[in-house]
Amino acid sequence: MTAAPSLWRNRNFMLLWLASIISNFALAVAMLAETWYVVKTLDAKAQLGLVMIAGSVPRVLLMAVGGVLADRMPRSRIIFISLASRVLMLFGLVALLYWQRLDIWALTGFAFLYGALDAFFWPARDALTPTIVPEHDLTRANSVMLTTNQVGLVFGPVLGGILLAALSYETIFALTGATLLLATLCIWLIKEPFTPRAVQAGHSMLSELKEGVQYALQTPVLRALMLVYAAANLLFMGPLALGIPLIVTENLDGQPATLSFLNSAFAAGMVLGGILLTLYPPQRKRLLMITVIIALEGVLLALLAHTHWVWVAVGIQLLIGLGVAGNNVPMMSLIQQFSDKAKLGRVMSLNSMASMGLTPLSYAMVTGMLSLHWSIGWIMPAFGLLMSAVMVYLSWQMAVIRQTD
Repeated sequence: MTAAPSLWRNRNFMLLWLASIISNFALAVAMLAETWYVVKTLDAKAQLGLVMIAGSVPRVLLMAVGGVLADRMPRSRIIFISLASRVLMLFGLVALLYWQRLDIWALTGFAFLYGALDAFFWPARDALTPTIVPEHDLTRANSVMLTTNQVGLVFGPVLGGILLAALSYETIFALTGATLLLATLCIWLIKEPFTPRAVQAGHSMLSELKEGVQYALQTPVLRALMLVYAAANLLFMGPLALGIPLIVTENLDGQPATLSFLNSAFAAGMVLGGILLTLYPPQRKRLLMITVIIALEGVLLALLAHTHWVWVAVGIQLLIGLGVAGNNVPMMSLIQQFSDKAKLGRVMSLNSMASMGLTPLSYAMVTGMLSLHWSIGWIMPAFGLLMSAVMVYLSWQMAVIRQTD
């Protein structure tokens, strides 16, 4: 994908693009190292869900507040504070490892803080690009950023697997912290032409959130999207996130490189899906397309649990990633099309809350089943096939899903 020269002469966009590349690689490596530390070093497979729940809860609870805040202050400042805080956290991990104090509870605390930072980082990031890129370059800029983000997810875990095989955890976290510091510097150099949104007298953040919720619930397409993604994430996120490390250790060869291959295959599928949808954007029945793809992902999730060959698992992960892109990209276009532009930021945040709001419960359900010694080979098919059935039922019951183009 090639952008027009004018976009690459945009200093602010170049800084944002560089920051995205650097931070995506650094955070992908750090997250892989943390996951592997919990599963292999601490041997706390059942407690991995606690770490993920701790990261999800503040992200969900504060996401809408982050969306309102992103309309009230410079987005680049919010991103800078978020990245700088993560740099300090990574060096904090190095210190705890040095003193041999990095246990599951410390990692859970770090995950909680990380999730809280995400709640402010994501809305600010999504709102920054239209601020620094002219309207005629905006579509191209969004395409470049989407591809860039996914490339980091593809190769970051591969790099992480190599580093895990060669370096200590202390060295890996120190390197990722130093790398993330470069991304933070890029954001600090951005000169954002920010104009605060006028806030009516007596309108608190709570009243603005309430207005956004009422608007989203009263709009049939937006209401259907929130329901579909809430159900999908309840039944998908926990089994996938917790199941992959367990499948690697129980069904496959138990090597960190294999975990990185599966994570990279998922991200590669998302890149491929994004490219295909950029070249051939869907024009009709997009809401129905979303439910059909999610139903197919449920079947793939069930198959993944009983895979004993690495490259078959890689192929399934690639297809799942392709499916995630295949439903996320149309979802974004539907929200943009059917939302009042003055409320778009809040609608985006609310949709993220709806899709992620049940993710902690999904993690908790899977963690509880694992603690009762239920097999991941039973959990993943049960959740996946139930998700497929729910999507079929919603498509049958809600006419807006079948009729919306």
